[in-house]
Amino acid sequence: MRAVVRPLWSAGRRRSAERRSLCGRSAMSTTDQDIPQVPDAAWLEQRFGAGALWRPTETELPAELTDQQTREFLTTVGFPAVRIDAIGFDATHLRDDDGDALHPFDADELYGERYPDDDSPPVNFCFSVGSCGDQMLMLGGELGGIDHYDPNGWDHGAGYKGAAASSLPDLAVLLGLIAERSDELDSDDQATARAAVAALRELMCRHDAAVEDSPFWRTAFWFRAE
Repeated sequence: MRAVVRPLWSAGRRRSAERRSLCGRSAMSTTDQDIPQVPDAAWLEQRFGAGALWRPTETELPAELTDQQTREFLTTVGFPAVRIDAIGFDATHLRDDDGDALHPFDADELYGERYPDDDSPPVNFCFSVGSCGDQMLMLGGELGGIDHYDPNGWDHGAGYKGAAASSLPDLAVLLGLIAERSDELDSDDQATARAAVAALRELMCRHDAAVEDSPFWRTAFWFRAE
């Protein structure tokens, strides 16, 4: 049976009582020479706080997630299961207490690669790892890339919006850079906020080439500097 597609953001799952909201950690400022290729737990917790990382055990990960780099990163480092209020990013669903944090979705159905009358079992899976509003970041099960999914286009083959990050470790780095400047992004001073967006855009694009042409980041906050 194929997974239900549309209610990605309103599946009615039970939520844990604790939700981490990141309002700002601007005491640090990473330069392009300091950005780690793969972040460790210390680097991430310095930006998101102790206990902010979702670190599942190997048995808690779905079998449909076959990319070994992603599995190793999740079980040894972890991923920030937080809200970043400055851009409206939310990954707190990873802390759901129903044991289904990474629910496998049929990527071919989401991205318009499956004909309506095709009832064959899914073979290409993806997983929601965060969102800004109703715009989703989906982890590819086989290759581990992060794709932008717009659920408003799922029923007419327009849900796939391209790559947003090259891998889950890369996405964690990008979110860490945003977290560093979240106070500036939230500033009432327009010049301060615009400067923060411009600096972040440059750093993020230098770290991950997938970022530059991604509409996800423009929708999230780059538009403020345009």
